[in-house]
Amino acid sequence: MSEIFVDSTFNTNKHGYELYCVLTEYDLVSLPLSYLLLDTRGIREEGKRGLRLTAWFTALRDAVIKRQSEVTAASLAFKRNNPAYKHHLCLWHSLRAIDQHITGKTKSNGAHSVENARNSIRKGALPEYLHFLSDESEWILSNESGKKLCTREQTAKLRAMVKRHLLRHQLLPKVVNECVEHPRALVYETYEEIHAGSIREMLDYCRCIGQPKVFRYFWINWYRPEHAHVGSRWEIASMCGRRGSDAIIPISRTTMRLESHWRILKKDYVSRFIKPRLDVLCYILFTDLVPSRIHLRLRVEAGREVPSAYKDFVQLWRRCADAIDSTTVVKRDELYHADKEKWVCSCLSFIFNSRYLCKHLVSFYSSPHPDGNGSFVVRPPPPFRPELFQERLPLINFSDVQLIGSGAVVSSGIDLNDSVEDDAGSLTYAKELESLQLLPTEHPEAAEENDEEAMEPLRVFACAIQQCESNPRMQRALNGFITNKETLMAQYKRHYDETLGISRSVGKNTMRKAVKSYFHMRDQNQSRTPGSE
Repeated sequence: MSEIFVDSTFNTNKHGYELYCVLTEYDLVSLPLSYLLLDTRGIREEGKRGLRLTAWFTALRDAVIKRQSEVTAASLAFKRNNPAYKHHLCLWHSLRAIDQHITGKTKSNGAHSVENARNSIRKGALPEYLHFLSDESEWILSNESGKKLCTREQTAKLRAMVKRHLLRHQLLPKVVNECVEHPRALVYETYEEIHAGSIREMLDYCRCIGQPKVFRYFWINWYRPEHAHVGSRWEIASMCGRRGSDAIIPISRTTMRLESHWRILKKDYVSRFIKPRLDVLCYILFTDLVPSRIHLRLRVEAGREVPSAYKDFVQLWRRCADAIDSTTVVKRDELYHADKEKWVCSCLSFIFNSRYLCKHLVSFYSSPHPDGNGSFVVRPPPPFRPELFQERLPLINFSDVQLIGSGAVVSSGIDLNDSVEDDAGSLTYAKELESLQLLPTEHPEAAEENDEEAMEPLRVFACAIQQCESNPRMQRALNGFITNKETLMAQYKRHYDETLGISRSVGKNTMRKAVKSYFHMRDQNQSRTPGSE
């Protein structure tokens, strides 16, 4: 175990407690390590949530955490005596927070104030490689009142730029842009070069669009280095982590495993209750949910099942195989200089893919079809192993023995994202979320939004029900619109009774009739069937 995930959820119990979970992965199977029920609504104390989370995090290490209160608590618990500790914000939540701010969906809380920026861009507060910012202080601190934050095109460009910056790492090569002169080999940058280059690119673009306020927001919240007693935002937001911690690359970028864990809890278990009591919730967690995860882990270990993350990897491999054509091999060798031994490529698709997979790397395991029809024969992906995905180079642990199998003829001409920056800048936020390569079952928004087309008649029906009190004619008319009353009562009557606190009766037709066993179906036992006498 090298990474753990921490997140919280709401609306799991009738008392309003927040439910926190610490989760890790074994063999790509998520396993909960600890739960916490927390309620700080009646406590008037500064840092009330952080103090209690700090006590909870004391025995945990190497966390990957989302919220700032969780980051602060984890730092106090681990960082003091653990130089190898580092934490990261969830990439998906970071991009959503940036999108909400620069589009004006959230109110500003002083995140881009002039005073905060003035104190942090002084030469004495900056490392030597960022001294160029102090020379630009006059423009950075200028205030253009009455101007909107950004247009739609500028917002898309900023999102793509920030995402590319946050995903850069010392072990990963610099992304090659086809619009400029490409290098003759892979280019690797140091921590300082990555940090300074990202800030300079953001500064140049914000100056181009005349938005010093936007640059102050990104500087204070996402790019600021550590100084004195003020923590580094770049350290927790980017994949680079802390200076000197370039030995490994975090396998996970988001907390979507926990989002999937919450969805399993709410949809498969808690949905049978209407906000259960705390004791019922704890009973569900420790007798249903946790044993089911352990059982899945044992099945994967025994080779009886493969985790969903590996199934998604196989789908990505096939998509990349479908996109291979003759130009792919040329670009792989002459433009992107993909390295099969280290399993790295300088295309944008490789950086954006959460499993570090692209068609240029997959093409190493392909060959032209013998018929010469333009298609390629691609070897199947390697079988699942716990050490398939690594934190060090090579990021995917391949061997020639594991790739033995009959090749499959795949079509050509399907174009994946070929890492052109202009194309990435035109992505919508929904497409940008898809580029995170989340598992199909881990999308946090997939099953949570209402179906407005279905909800509209239900709202009208609910309004009509409220008006039909003491009106039998209207009640019969509304009842006539229900075409399948038996199914409705069978599915929702119990929930209705539990909501009203009505106990189930023991009268006639309340007990299910037992199914006849095969004993009574035999000819020689028909006479012994109840009711046959």
